[in-house]
Amino acid sequence: MDDINWNKIIYIDDEQKLIYFDQKTYKLPDAILNLYSDRVRHLDLSYNKLSSFESLELFTNLEELVLDNNYLTDEIIFPAQLNQVKLLSLNNNKFENLDLLLTKLSLCFPNLEYLSLLGNPACPCHLLNLKYTEYDYLKYRFYIIRYLPRLRILDAQRVKKMERDFVRNQQQQEECDSEGGRIKRNNALMEICALWSSKLGVRRKSQPVVYHPLPDSIREAGDHRGAYGKCRYRYIGAQSEGNRFILNTDL
Repeated sequence: MDDINWNKIIYIDDEQKLIYFDQKTYKLPDAILNLYSDRVRHLDLSYNKLSSFESLELFTNLEELVLDNNYLTDEIIFPAQLNQVKLLSLNNNKFENLDLLLTKLSLCFPNLEYLSLLGNPACPCHLLNLKYTEYDYLKYRFYIIRYLPRLRILDAQRVKKMERDFVRNQQQQEECDSEGGRIKRNNALMEICALWSSKLGVRRKSQPVVYHPLPDSIREAGDHRGAYGKCRYRYIGAQSEGNRFILNTDL
């Protein structure tokens, strides 16, 4: 029998929820499958080292799947189809190829409504990584919404109507028949994305301003500019440290 730490296994009967966390295991033990596979709707497998997910097909009633902090990579193979799963959390893993991941998700989880990818290299969240901007994250959201049109929540944020409108406009303007059509499509994508980002108050990443103490231009020797006015502060020398060494005879 597999070495299982039963103290870290929580089953909530009322919610049909199984929490199997921090077991450092690479696959679900047979004992867990035999006990819970037919009566679990919410499955939390966080903080493990899972690499095989074939056993998930046995959870026929599964609706929510949490796989946070499992060191999952682009090589992961999900079960053929889990049609009933509506919530999938993949936070803090090692996914880098967003195209590949979305292709797998669209095939294996066709009815997905809630998805979270925070903490992955493929997720350019400006709140978690300062090298990204809000503009980068906005484009990322548009891209995922196009792949997974049923999504209602992405990265704990509701999918807005204007985001869906952008994706719809993008699809309408696509012309895939020729190379010129692809160029036109990319230009349209940039224009529409810039339009929506301006409405949301999001700016493109700009070059950092480098401070320099010297003026931008050099004046001629005779081109002097000054300012005249009354000074509000009158210096009386009472707080000068140098006055301690000056005698009245020296003045």
